[in-house]
Amino acid sequence: MIPSLPARGVRIGGVTVAPGEARAVTIPLSPRAAREGDAATADRRAVPAWVVVGAKAGPRVSVVAALRGTESGAAAAARALCDALDPAALSGSVVVVPVLRPGGRFAPRRRPATAWRFPGDAGGASRARDAFTIFSEVVIGAGALVQLGAPRGGRRAALTVAGDLGDPRVRRLAAHVGAVAARTASRAGTLTAAARAAGVVALELSAAAAPSDETGAAHALHEAVHAVLVAMGVAAADATPSASPARAAPTPPPMIGRVVRVRAPAGGLVETATEPGALVRAGATLGRIASTLPGRAVVVKAPVDALVLEVPARPTARKGTALFVLAPLPPGARRARKKARGDAAAVDGAPARASELPKLRAGWVEHVTLPDLAIPRLKAKIDTGARTSALHVVRMRTVDTAGGPLRRPILEITVPGGGRGRKPHRVRAAVRGYVVVRDTSGRMERRPVIETALRLGPIKRRIAVTLTNRGDMLFPMLIGRTALGASVVVDPARRYLLGA
Repeated sequence: MIPSLPARGVRIGGVTVAPGEARAVTIPLSPRAAREGDAATADRRAVPAWVVVGAKAGPRVSVVAALRGTESGAAAAARALCDALDPAALSGSVVVVPVLRPGGRFAPRRRPATAWRFPGDAGGASRARDAFTIFSEVVIGAGALVQLGAPRGGRRAALTVAGDLGDPRVRRLAAHVGAVAARTASRAGTLTAAARAAGVVALELSAAAAPSDETGAAHALHEAVHAVLVAMGVAAADATPSASPARAAPTPPPMIGRVVRVRAPAGGLVETATEPGALVRAGATLGRIASTLPGRAVVVKAPVDALVLEVPARPTARKGTALFVLAPLPPGARRARKKARGDAAAVDGAPARASELPKLRAGWVEHVTLPDLAIPRLKAKIDTGARTSALHVVRMRTVDTAGGPLRRPILEITVPGGGRGRKPHRVRAAVRGYVVVRDTSGRMERRPVIETALRLGPIKRRIAVTLTNRGDMLFPMLIGRTALGASVVVDPARRYLLGA
């Protein structure tokens, strides 16, 4: 019989929560103009959290919500999660921060909340120290980070998931949350980006309902977080809020590369004709805008075949306001949707399913863009037999070390210019880690890994790339299967299907 490991306590904010316990703690931040011993001021400069430690050993999951301080649905989902977690039924621990702002207070909607830039700096200014404290307490030591939020703009939105979809751990969790679409999170300085750099699995879940009733969005986010806890083995399978067939057979959500914002052609009263998560044809009616005076309403139509991500939540709009946010479908999506349903006259506005969205078709050689490395055009071989991607570098050397709790080296690399006759140029990139790769000749090589943005046709995502000298290869870059994701299929008989 193999003995089970004993559960361990979790220390947050200087307080240790023992196995089998659940309690509220505070994460103290840097004092600002506070008198020594002023307890009220100290409370305002702390972030409240709820820590639940299971009776059994397991991974730690951190859940943070309402980073801007205005996402009431996300905060409600986090509160519901605190009420639902039972220490006796958990294997591991969960740290929940319902509102990630000083004092746990919501921000006034009339002005945006001040954003921290993570991972921060322990020796920097007050805001940098606060970011470092939160990052160290919430992320360091966690196996996964789940961020709950809502899109900007005050629109109703279907549940979407974002993360480093090149990481198979992220893709596995994303398949369980029931999102209508997935995208790559690429903003530097965010909490999830800093968590990815630290090797922590990070997901961003986003949903929003009408401002007067956030129940639907809160419920969707609550179910999604429970699904992540079940997939990681922290919560039992029967502990999910609802046992739906989708949970039993998780399907990866379709990947979206870009979005189209449909703006109001005129100001007036808004009538919405579609819902978040619906599929619409090009030319389909999304809504109507009626003037405050009698007259004909202006019809707002879909410019492309698309998946509807966000719709207006308010009954009024000004001219130029972004009303609808759409994710364009690849060519042939409407025919594929009709074939899947066996209906030659598919109905607009039907709920989207991942199996109905066709995969993006790529050739075995494509032109790619690496914006972070200032490479506008580069030939790349699409190789599904390779797991990792590789970039040809002429020369690389360590020039500095990144700050934060994980001091990783910064390399100065000489990369291809992106075309014949163009001179190579030097750029700097932080090392994410190192891997040992066996090349086609059977030789083992230890390569540094960096994270950079990749644009492949309509897809834009952040991927991990190994650096090596590919001077003896025909193509300066190789795209592996983890960078492609589940939304791309490769035609081995064609090249440059995605354009220049």
